[in-house]
Amino acid sequence: MHSMYVLVGFLLVLDIFLYKPAPSLTPNLKLWHDKGDFYTYKHFHIFYIDEQTSVNNTQILVCLHGYPTSSYDWVKIHDDLVKMFSRVIYIDFLGFGFSDKPRHYKYTIAEQADIVEAFLESNGIDSYHILSHDYGDTVALELLSRFNSNKGKKIVSLAMMNGGIFPETNNPRPIQRLLLVPVLGSIISKMAFYHLFKFSFSEIFGTKKPSTDELWDFWVVFEHKHGSSVSSELMQFIPERTQYKKRWVGALVKTTVPVTFIYGPADIINPTQFITHYKKLLPKQDLSVLDDGVGHYPQWEAPVEVVKAYKKFLKKVIS
Repeated sequence: MHSMYVLVGFLLVLDIFLYKPAPSLTPNLKLWHDKGDFYTYKHFHIFYIDEQTSVNNTQILVCLHGYPTSSYDWVKIHDDLVKMFSRVIYIDFLGFGFSDKPRHYKYTIAEQADIVEAFLESNGIDSYHILSHDYGDTVALELLSRFNSNKGKKIVSLAMMNGGIFPETNNPRPIQRLLLVPVLGSIISKMAFYHLFKFSFSEIFGTKKPSTDELWDFWVVFEHKHGSSVSSELMQFIPERTQYKKRWVGALVKTTVPVTFIYGPADIINPTQFITHYKKLLPKQDLSVLDDGVGHYPQWEAPVEVVKAYKKFLKKVIS
């Protein structure tokens, strides 16, 4: 009888987690959401913001966000970016942010790149700059590989931040490793709750942690459309990085596109061995190492420094 009560209690708790309502958008997130719109890729709704600016040049920037967050990651440097480009575009990948989050779906980096290219094609964009972070770095490398092979739109420049682009120097967090375990990963993703997210997410920042309100914003956009339920399916990008290492790292080595990496060295996911490996593999490409206390989210932790490093890089690219 006791075991029956335990089982019933467990099922009730599980039911709460599985069917918990998604939290309401905060005022900050609503402002970001209301700046954008949706386009259709296959039968999915993909969120984007396409900011037309008053800058008198023809340069277009596409920003690619990281895991497990969204285009909202760029909000702290948005005001600076729109002063540098005639058009700034943000896209929420499938499974992220305000975009659709289909369950039991095979998410791939290649398809996320297809989603970006579909937007470029439908909007008549033939050349563009990329600013990417984390997961977005890997999508950017797939786009770069295509461009190197004359199969994609022209990439004028590529600036990446704190992505695990080298499997040898990448150190996935314990929760990420658990999400990759068959069956168990799926269960864990459905059992996600705010305080677990708050703990695991805040630890990847450096000395400047997000405020309580900021962490809640991150959680709300993560959980929008029940995003936690697809966490384990999205996590497959980690083994993909190893599977396609030759293609993606090879694209960096071979490319003639100007590349920079803006790196926060207090990143426990991509520790400082990354610097040595990057310099050895890409001796001619640019690297900006930020202050010692900057962690995995440079654009959030050190927006002023990131903009400064990016402007310095662009000055060499756009002359």
